[in-house]
Amino acid sequence: MARTRRADYTRSNRIRTLPLTDPEAAARAAQRLLGARDALSRRLLGSELVALLAAQTGVTPPELVVPDEHQPHRRRDGRIVYSLQGDYRRRQPSPHDPAVARAGKPLGRIRVPNRTPARGDIVRPSAFLNTLLHEFCHHHDAEALRLVRSFHTGGFYARLRHLRDQIEAGVGDGLEEIPDVRRGPGVASPLPLLERLWSIIRAL
Repeated sequence: MARTRRADYTRSNRIRTLPLTDPEAAARAAQRLLGARDALSRRLLGSELVALLAAQTGVTPPELVVPDEHQPHRRRDGRIVYSLQGDYRRRQPSPHDPAVARAGKPLGRIRVPNRTPARGDIVRPSAFLNTLLHEFCHHHDAEALRLVRSFHTGGFYARLRHLRDQIEAGVGDGLEEIPDVRRGPGVASPLPLLERLWSIIRAL
């Protein structure tokens, strides 16, 4: 592993927390996001949440893109073997102002597609929120920890878990998905909030 990559990996693995200054405000923003289903509402409410998280953790807010598209995926023998729930990218700094990208855009960009890979159902609210928090942790790695590469280390998942736990604690009884009364084609049925995803993360 090259020296920079090794240093980034070691630093990422060493830092285990991502403290918020006002978890209650972040929790309220997350709860509003859980009530959204369409791509535009998720982009607006998700941008509100990441702006709050950025302000509370001392970094600049990233841009959030929520295309109303299927998650990118690959198939083998007719089965999906890979899907991308979201991704984080760093833009090149502007030569005139290194604090922003060209045309004044944020350096960080989070992208979370709004539909599942195969059937094109709306991504579950809890899964959408989980992906957004995951990608925000990559943004925080780049901005606050100055990592050139944000690895999925044990420290990364500890920071993600700490972030999520603070938000859940901010609403007392934990976050809850708001049932979608519009249930019909293209709308996935609500499932228990992140139970399976977070049981995996907590086990790491």
